[in-house]
Amino acid sequence: MTLFMVCRIVFYCLNASYFPGITISHAFRLLGGGIRFDIVAVLYTNLLYILLMTAPITFKYRDGFQKFLDFLFVFTNSIALAGNCMDFIYYRFTIKRTTWTVLKEFSNEDNMGSLFGGFVLRYWYVTVIWILFVFVLVKVTKYVRAGARPKLPVWAFFLVHTAAMGAVMLLFIAGVRGGFLHSTRPITLSNAGEYVNKPKEMFLVLNTPFCIYKTIRRSDYERVNYFSKEEAGRIFSPVHLPDTSQKPFRPKNVVIIIWESFGKEMVGGYNHGLENGTYKGYTPFIDSLMQHSKVNWYSFANGVKSIEAIPSILTSIPGIKEPFVTLRYTDNKLPSLPVILQEKGYNTSFFHGAPNGSMGFKAFVNLIGVQKYYGKTEYANDADYDGIWGIWDEEFLQYWATKMNTFQEPFLSTLFTVSSHDPYKVPERYKGKFPKGTMPVNESMGYSDYAIKKFFERVKTMPWYQNTLFVITADHATFAHYQEYKNSVGNFSIPILFYAPGDSSINGVDSTTLVQQIDIMPSVLGYLNYDKPFFAFGKNVFKKAPLNFAVNYDGGYQWFNGPYILQFDGQKTVGLYNYQKDKLLKNNLAGKMPAIQQLMEVQVKAFAQQYINRMLDDQLTLETK
Repeated sequence: MTLFMVCRIVFYCLNASYFPGITISHAFRLLGGGIRFDIVAVLYTNLLYILLMTAPITFKYRDGFQKFLDFLFVFTNSIALAGNCMDFIYYRFTIKRTTWTVLKEFSNEDNMGSLFGGFVLRYWYVTVIWILFVFVLVKVTKYVRAGARPKLPVWAFFLVHTAAMGAVMLLFIAGVRGGFLHSTRPITLSNAGEYVNKPKEMFLVLNTPFCIYKTIRRSDYERVNYFSKEEAGRIFSPVHLPDTSQKPFRPKNVVIIIWESFGKEMVGGYNHGLENGTYKGYTPFIDSLMQHSKVNWYSFANGVKSIEAIPSILTSIPGIKEPFVTLRYTDNKLPSLPVILQEKGYNTSFFHGAPNGSMGFKAFVNLIGVQKYYGKTEYANDADYDGIWGIWDEEFLQYWATKMNTFQEPFLSTLFTVSSHDPYKVPERYKGKFPKGTMPVNESMGYSDYAIKKFFERVKTMPWYQNTLFVITADHATFAHYQEYKNSVGNFSIPILFYAPGDSSINGVDSTTLVQQIDIMPSVLGYLNYDKPFFAFGKNVFKKAPLNFAVNYDGGYQWFNGPYILQFDGQKTVGLYNYQKDKLLKNNLAGKMPAIQQLMEVQVKAFAQQYINRMLDDQLTLETK
């Protein structure tokens, strides 16, 4: 328990910038609340040890068996502490504690050795901390032993130890449930909300082993009924109907670039106010492209992991609580931009320069009907392999351009970049070419921006270029340098650009309409004048939508409507901010603006009901089983 608490304190110290405004009194409340979750994690971790220690068996006092128990104690607790230590760093990439889904997320990787080894070397101090923890565990085992066998008759020994084991099991059950009362439900991740002022602070209360144990083999969603089905549909509906004044369908090509870790902080064009107006960012080509694109000033990711981006962008399904692709609902009938466009005669493809199957991308794009997948195997030249994640962006983007030039029009093609990923390497020939900035990611962002520039220089000479809608976005944001991007809004702020070189109407800055990843699918279909009803949780940003919203999940629902963000834990509002004026989210307006708060609560409840219940009932398309 002591080591778990030390982990929590170290976790905060290494990530303090993500949890601003914590006073000493509130810190003690967070630490005190964490004890409940540490009890659960420690008990589950030591379940086998406890059973063997309390079992009514006489040979447990033998020296050999005690040495085995010492090993078991050190081994199991070392793994649990390693999970906590891992999140000292990994939290910065996901902005949440690691759950069971991380094992699913990396289950398809065939380069885990190099990834793990690289992590250990780059963050050696975390390894040192973990080794110190293990040293403490080993020392403890030398002083805690069962002692000599009690001098009791065999029948008395078994009777006493059976009773003792029963008492221990009762205490165990109470510990993992969170109390003795019959009305007490086993505590879950959401119970951490009792101790926080902001949803993000839940991750200070929780510990990583608890989050992993509580997400193993769970259904993830419980049906909600805030409203009647009809009323929820009137407030928020994911069914999109064609415009009555619909123009004929225009079969333009659609090319989507999903840029790894492309946070909005990286782009000078979005950050004129930083550094007293002198900030230039690290993506000069994107800055230039913004001048010729449709730019929605407030643009957001719907998740914080790479595996959440593809469902959001290509199926308009956001990740709520957990990444969609790791849930059991992926066997539902899914909406799919590739399938919809294939019905209109489109050729569809997906490109990812990583080893085939990495992150489960190949499996998911196959699930949603993408016809062709091109990965490291199809590229077939390991000379351009970065040694960790995949083919360098410059070479793979050129390969993509060459392949698309062979496709019959119209086509939908998506590419997911790899180079702007930890450890943020750039090819040797470009060392010193791009600004290093304040963080390791900055240099690799400059390289990927250059690779995309070279890609556009290539494709602008191709015959299909003028007949194409380009969408450039990110999978998620990454860790940030400026305080504006270290809060629950900044953590999800990413660029989303629509660029159509043959259509001058797709241009200009929209500072009113919010855009998010799940809006890409309905916006593309709206732009193409798609003439049939379809299902999407997002909205078409090319026309005025009934709700000007965005949504994501950060320990609770975050519901954006115009200039406001509502933070809702599923039962009550815990935060309301005017994020466009209050960029650091210092002024909590919860309870101070009842009309706005109540309206947004109704909207987020209707969205949650539509999302969860449709997920449970397999109603994610207009066709159901």
